[in-house]
Amino acid sequence: MNQYRVALVEAGSRSTHVYSRTYLPRVGIPTMGAILKDLGYDCDLWFQSMSTVSEERLRKYDLVGIGSLSATIPEAYRLADSLRQSGVVVVMGGPHVTFMPEEALAHCDYVVIGEGDATFPALVSALSKGEPREAIPGLAWRLPGGDLHSTGRADPVDLAQLPSPDFSLSPQVRPGRMPPIITTSRGCPHHCTFCTVTAVFGRRYRLKSAEQVISELHSLRGRSVCFGDDNFCAQPARTKSLLREMIARDAVPLRWSGEMCVKAAADPELLDLMQRTRCRIMYVGVESVNPDTLKQFGKSHQVEDIGRCVENLHQRDIGIHAMFVLGVDDTPDTVAEISDYAIAADIDTIQIFALTPFPGTGAYQEFQDRLLHREWRYFDGMHVVMKPNNCSAYDLQMAIVRQMNRFYAPARVAGAYRRGRGWRMKYRLGGHLLMRKWAKENAEYIERLRTGF
Repeated sequence: MNQYRVALVEAGSRSTHVYSRTYLPRVGIPTMGAILKDLGYDCDLWFQSMSTVSEERLRKYDLVGIGSLSATIPEAYRLADSLRQSGVVVVMGGPHVTFMPEEALAHCDYVVIGEGDATFPALVSALSKGEPREAIPGLAWRLPGGDLHSTGRADPVDLAQLPSPDFSLSPQVRPGRMPPIITTSRGCPHHCTFCTVTAVFGRRYRLKSAEQVISELHSLRGRSVCFGDDNFCAQPARTKSLLREMIARDAVPLRWSGEMCVKAAADPELLDLMQRTRCRIMYVGVESVNPDTLKQFGKSHQVEDIGRCVENLHQRDIGIHAMFVLGVDDTPDTVAEISDYAIAADIDTIQIFALTPFPGTGAYQEFQDRLLHREWRYFDGMHVVMKPNNCSAYDLQMAIVRQMNRFYAPARVAGAYRRGRGWRMKYRLGGHLLMRKWAKENAEYIERLRTGF
């Protein structure tokens, strides 16, 4: 075992967000940990959203890698500053720092650009042996004179050659209770203007082998599983093949969920296999019920496809969590139209996000001059962070709160039961409680929108 000690931290946030009640750690850090373990390094994993992570303990490592999204980057920067003051080498990765390396290097020693599965282990090796870093692609750091030095992007990795995530490397995870998340692919063939997925991973859809996925499912036998792919059904033929393998190899979980696009729900063979493998709910990027907004976002489906998607899923007792995003031209009336549509279509659960220009996206390039601020902790979709064209930011924020509260009203919680989807009452109650908590936590932010930043 190499004596160079490494810790990997997934930065978290105490703020309430749409997935607060269903938190699952991402698989990037556990995959990196498995790679380092295979190379002989002593590596521990820490997840700030699971429980408190001791900074005193982190100071005992030689190197700490911190992964973060935009909404968690303030906490990531705070932790990085604290550790560097103690002499720990700090490396940061994730979509935010990939596109904001100059900002990040005010807080850390190195930034991993894009995918880090090859870059980060190579950096650990170079630092532990005192070797040069210049030949390692995918890195950025400051030269002694202060200039930014970048080695460019590393090539996309072959997902089939990576080990499975190893959550056992985390002292926070109890044996036998591994987080039930499995990711079978990277990339997405679509190119939505507001999404960081293609900016980081590209549009080429890369896959794990079915054998590896089945092995990971067997390790979670008898439990509910979330497929963490950004688009689990992007290649329907492959998804159907995998679902058949799950049936044939006795790898069907207690129930499962995942993400899909609207058009995938037009494939009856796919939906039948999803039903046979006990799919409970799918997270669907509906985005809008306005044809112009769908076009602006680069979506391929039409409004009429949405109704068929809902109907086809419900015919098989599969729920739908519809994910909506408001365009720059949308108004409070648009938010009400979304809520009206979701209620009339009997959609199970929804989220309504304001368009959020994340660094690296087409939306950021187009709308960064309309940002109200760059307080990254509010870049989570639930906060309005840019000025709309046809109303005030405050009015749009209040419309989101009002319509989300309407959808998750107590009467709609009580009346949510459907045969085959009895879980809807629990899910909608969770939405009701989450919105109450969010509004209370963000009263000051809403007031700032009203009075102006």
